[in-house]
Amino acid sequence: MKRLLIPVVLFFSVFLNSALSLPRYALMTGYRCASCHVNPTGGEMRTEYGTSMFSLDKVPMMVDSDFTFNPKLTDNITIGGDYRSQLLYDQNSKTTSFQGMTAGLYGSIQLGKKVTFYFKDDIVNPNFVPLGGPEAFGIVKPTSSVYIKGGIFMPDYGWRQDDHTSYTRGGDLGYIPSTGAGIYKNIPGVNGKISNFGLIFLPDYRDMGVEAGWMSGGLMVTGSILNGRGNSISIPDFNGDKAFTSKAEYMGSLSSLSYRIGASVYGFKSFHMGGFHWGLGCEDFTLFGEMDWTHNLFNGFSGLGDPTYGVITGINSSAGFAELDWKATQGFWAIGKFDYFDPQDGLSDDPNGSLLNSRKRVTLGFEIFPYSFVEIRPQYRIAIETPTSLGNVGLVQMHYWF
Repeated sequence: MKRLLIPVVLFFSVFLNSALSLPRYALMTGYRCASCHVNPTGGEMRTEYGTSMFSLDKVPMMVDSDFTFNPKLTDNITIGGDYRSQLLYDQNSKTTSFQGMTAGLYGSIQLGKKVTFYFKDDIVNPNFVPLGGPEAFGIVKPTSSVYIKGGIFMPDYGWRQDDHTSYTRGGDLGYIPSTGAGIYKNIPGVNGKISNFGLIFLPDYRDMGVEAGWMSGGLMVTGSILNGRGNSISIPDFNGDKAFTSKAEYMGSLSSLSYRIGASVYGFKSFHMGGFHWGLGCEDFTLFGEMDWTHNLFNGFSGLGDPTYGVITGINSSAGFAELDWKATQGFWAIGKFDYFDPQDGLSDDPNGSLLNSRKRVTLGFEIFPYSFVEIRPQYRIAIETPTSLGNVGLVQMHYWF
C-alpha cells in the first residue's frame, strides 16, 4: 500500500501547483478577473489593486493598518510570486509526506500606456509534460474594451481555478493504482499509454499563438488561434492543424446578487471540447460550477513525449464540478465541492470495477487567511468509485503570495 503514496504526491504536486484566480472573489465582488490580475482573462500575477489593496485588506482575518506593501521595482516593472507546500495523508497506506509544490515567479513590464510584457516561471516545478512550461506574452490594449495577446499562454476556457485536480482541468493525471498502462489499455486501436482522469487543461498547459478579447458592459468575448502542440516545439511548426478557442461570458447583478454565465469551445484536429460555466455570489456565499463534453479523445499526454499528438476517435468523455463556498468571517471560508468525470461518456459502469468507470469525489475543507498574503488550507477528499481503488486523501496546504 505504501507505493500508492507516490502517485498521490505526484497527483497533488502537479495539480495544486498553479496559483490562479479564485472564481468566488469575482462572484463576490462583481468585478472582472482583470481587476485583480495582469492577464485580461485572469490568473497568476496580480495587479496593484489585487496585491496592495485586495490581498492586503479584503482577504485576511487580521489587518495591519500600519503595514503597506508595494511589489513595484520601478514605476514600470512589477514582480509577483506564489509558494505552496503541503502535508499529505494517504488513507490507503496510512502514511504522510511533506511536499514543496511550487514557487512561481511573475514579472510585468509596462512598455507603454497600451503595451505590457508578462512572464511567469516556476523554479520548483518548471515543466510537466511537453504541453507545459513557462508563460511569456505581450498584451496590447488599443482601446479600453479590446486587447490582443501574443506569445505563450494558457488558452481561455471555462473557469480558471487554483484547484487543478478538478476533472474539468487536469484531474488525476498519472494516478493509476497498480498499473502504468493507462485507463484505455483494453480498447482496440489505443496504444494504452494514456493515464489521465480529466480534461486537457492541466495547470502548466501552454500553447503558442494569438488571442483577442472584446468587452462591452457585462459581456466579454475571447478567441484564439494556436499551434495546438503546447510550447514543446521550439522550431517553427508548419502544420495545417491549428487549434482554436472561443469563450463568451456575461456578468450581471440582481440587487446584492452577482451572477455569471458563459460557454467555451476548443478544437484541435478531430478533437473538440465544449461546455458551459456559471456562478452566483453575494457577500458571504458563492456557488459556481462547470460542465464539459468532448468529441473524441485528445492523445497529447501519450508517452509524455509523443510528437504526433494524435486523436483517438470513438471515445467521448464528460466532466463537471459544483462548489459552494461560505465566508463565515473575513479570512475564514468553508468549502464543499463535488467533482465528476466519465472517461467513456454514455456507457454504464462495470459493477466489477474498471479504470474506465466514472469517478466522483467530494471535497470538504476550509481556507484560512490569518494574515496578509498567507493561506492555510486543510481539506479531506472522499473518492466515490465502483469499487473504490484510489482511496481518500487528506492535506494541509500552506500558501504565500505577493
